[in-house]
Amino acid sequence: MSNSSFSSLIYRIIGKPERWHDEYIVDMMQQYLNEADDFDDPDNIMELAAGDQILSRLQQGNVALAAFNTLLDKSRFKMIILDDELRPIYHNSRADRLLNYLQAGSETLREDLLTLINQLPSPGSLENQLIALDFFDQNGEQLYLRRIRSQVRDHNSPTHFHILMVLDKEQVNQRLNPELVARYGLTEKEQQVLLRLVHGSTINQIADAIFVSENTVKSHLKSIFRKTSSNSQAGVVSLILTHESQVLDSYFDSDITTVSPQNDHANDREVTLANGQRIAYCEYGPAEGRPLLVFHSGFGSRLAIPPDYETICARTNRRVIIPDRPGIGKTRFIAGHPAQWNTQLTEFIDLLNIGDYDLLGSVIACQMAMSFAAQADNRLQRVILTSPVVLNTAADARYLTEILAPAARYVKVSPQFAKEIYELWLKSVTLNLDAHYPSMLRASVGSAERSQFEQQGIIQLLTDVFKEGARHTLNGILHEMVFCMTPLNLDPNQFNKPIELWYGTEDKRITEAGVHALSKQFNNCTLHVREGYSEHLYYALFEEIIQ
Repeated sequence: MSNSSFSSLIYRIIGKPERWHDEYIVDMMQQYLNEADDFDDPDNIMELAAGDQILSRLQQGNVALAAFNTLLDKSRFKMIILDDELRPIYHNSRADRLLNYLQAGSETLREDLLTLINQLPSPGSLENQLIALDFFDQNGEQLYLRRIRSQVRDHNSPTHFHILMVLDKEQVNQRLNPELVARYGLTEKEQQVLLRLVHGSTINQIADAIFVSENTVKSHLKSIFRKTSSNSQAGVVSLILTHESQVLDSYFDSDITTVSPQNDHANDREVTLANGQRIAYCEYGPAEGRPLLVFHSGFGSRLAIPPDYETICARTNRRVIIPDRPGIGKTRFIAGHPAQWNTQLTEFIDLLNIGDYDLLGSVIACQMAMSFAAQADNRLQRVILTSPVVLNTAADARYLTEILAPAARYVKVSPQFAKEIYELWLKSVTLNLDAHYPSMLRASVGSAERSQFEQQGIIQLLTDVFKEGARHTLNGILHEMVFCMTPLNLDPNQFNKPIELWYGTEDKRITEAGVHALSKQFNNCTLHVREGYSEHLYYALFEEIIQ
């Protein structure tokens, strides 16, 4: 998909191009592009082309916007997306002939198809359901439709989108979605039966294709019916197609299916502040151990702890307390976050009757940790920062890499636009979470920690944590991203808490030169550099770090 196609579709989904043009492109982007030597002349930039160049720059940073294109073009379906007025706004590459057939030479859909769709019940009553239409393409294949609610809440944007789909017979060998396979515990043979059933094969044809008897196919079908709580071939086919058609749902209001990591939340807890705000958190290790508060940078931060935490916490006598900050995971977002967080965390510490404690920050949450530490009382004994992304001065931003580098530039010009772009990136990751996010993580793991991550299943753990957090709001992490990309401007001479910095030489978020520069800014600062580790060294060296 070209940048133009991608940005046009995204802008149609999250808001009309005119809204972007009026609010961001003219006023903000002209300023931004004037400052950037390597962008095109601003006078030559049209409203969508400006967004194209920004999205292209993110793609050059190797940060997953290609997931959208990958999903649509590798879908089991020929797919056409319609707006609420049933006008085609995008189709994947294999749907070219289908779109031509459905439009019959005009720019709108055929009248008989429009009439059929308009005769369906109201959008709300059929929302997210897969509907088999009484309509067939030029090859005699049945047309399916799904209606999905738009996430945009203004009168200029569509309230619903429609997805027209036809099964692509050439995709019969494409495997089922791994999350679906795991959810229903499907065996390899059951998957082979299901794939052919979904693509219209008869029991006899399935038996011939996978070299078993018809009775064996029927036995597999019975097992599939039992596992999926279906009572017919049509029912199980509808279930599979509905699941596999949900590739766009994270751009809308549909929920994200999750796995519950860390013992089904056995460690989940909650406190209520005086203003009624509830803070969700997890507590690990011995109740009388030395308290360590952890700020993690990702979704569901309260779950961010290595698989062998019980042994490590007991051995180090550490009581590890990890809160979900407002709008991250289970703690409800409140307007103005993170401005009030330091006060809220102090009250949180008081409610838990914590005496002396240490504070640990990871990646961009290091900025939150330093902000709190600067005004914390004498109970705070030590600050530990892993992969220490801290912008104390504007000059520190030059040491950022990957997605953080452009994010810092966007924040400098327009925090609102930065949040919009960062949200697109986060949602693009969730589009193909079980396949795409693990591959992103594997690419960012350092050589020294790689085998440990594979043996302990940490990639799956981080994927599950991301899924758990992504079920809730993006507001917290978006607002914190802006805060964390804004210089703190702390006075190093007045900051007298002991600081430990932990850095892996294969970190993809901040350069080693940046970490050395940071260590020189603050008094009483110790730097630990580990060869071959990345920004994930929090997990790989957890015991050594929290000693």
